[in-house]
Amino acid sequence: MHAIVLAAGKSERMGRPKALLPFRKRTFLGNILDAISRSSIESTVVVLGHERELIERSEALPHVVFNPGYEQGMITSFQAGIRALPPDTDGAVIFLVDHPVVEPQTIDILIDHFARGHIVLPTFQGRRGHPVLFSAVVLQEILELSLSQGANAVVWKDPLRITEVPVNTPGILVDIDTPGQFRELEQQEQQE
Repeated sequence: MHAIVLAAGKSERMGRPKALLPFRKRTFLGNILDAISRSSIESTVVVLGHERELIERSEALPHVVFNPGYEQGMITSFQAGIRALPPDTDGAVIFLVDHPVVEPQTIDILIDHFARGHIVLPTFQGRRGHPVLFSAVVLQEILELSLSQGANAVVWKDPLRITEVPVNTPGILVDIDTPGQFRELEQQEQQE
């Protein structure tokens, strides 16, 4: 199983690259990569776009793919990451850099529930979160999407192929897009 980390966006609402925000003595991107390294993931592709050079200088990264079309939307980064996977890939776990609270156990639970043709996603108290595991068949469908479509077009296409896996990690729901959300996350971390 492989990983794709999407870290190409402009982070306009945040005002600085979300990949490099400090979190748990690392950065958002560093925390995600650390969790992946402690899971059963075989290889990782990091998709960069905006502030590529800064991020590459700041983090020790595995296989990096540059998405020159990052301003056209996240789907272009997702597709760039899929194209960089080995041809015999069974599936890939997709990580979004603005979802920094990732636990290795969550990744492995998703992989344990892998099924060909399926999408496996974690839930906490009935709410769907990230990361998400896509089988190779679904990844191919995502490659065929137009720029005007998002990956949700594939996700919602057939609800029967979605496997929800309840986990006891509320971090799967943490999505940081604004300075206010980042401050809240910092405060929560200090209280724990």
